[in-house]
Amino acid sequence: MKRFTLQILCLLVAVLATAPMPLQASEAEMVARNADKLAFRIENAKAYVGIAAVKLSVSTLKQVNGQLIGNYTIVVPLSKKSNDQGRIVLELDQDLNTIGEQGGTLKGLAYSSKEDTQPNLVVCKIGPLSNKAIDLSITTEKRTICFDSSYTLIEMNDS
Repeated sequence: MKRFTLQILCLLVAVLATAPMPLQASEAEMVARNADKLAFRIENAKAYVGIAAVKLSVSTLKQVNGQLIGNYTIVVPLSKKSNDQGRIVLELDQDLNTIGEQGGTLKGLAYSSKEDTQPNLVVCKIGPLSNKAIDLSITTEKRTICFDSSYTLIEMNDS
């Protein structure tokens, strides 16, 4: 009987170990409590210009004085001269509570680290937390490139 009980207990532990653990607070509750300490993390994305893949990476976008600020990197494997990196600055004209509940659109600029370049317009259409979709468009002199991705909200430490 003890061996049977031990086998059941081991099986139960194995099943529970693979099950996702529930979060203590939902993301919506986290947004409501800590809106000023939240940051956006955008998953890497890829778009195509003709047959050329364009890869976008964005660092964590942190809130600073009513803006979301981070760094970006664009890699174009078929055209190394088109690679770019710089700073992205989005104006927060809505609080993150509203964006988390309803979604929203943030606009801003991408400042390239290349010399003699003008900032490029950036438009982020952000879905509510229920779907976490983000459409990020960058308009350059030549074209608008649209990246579809997803985001997570993370809580930043005070340090």
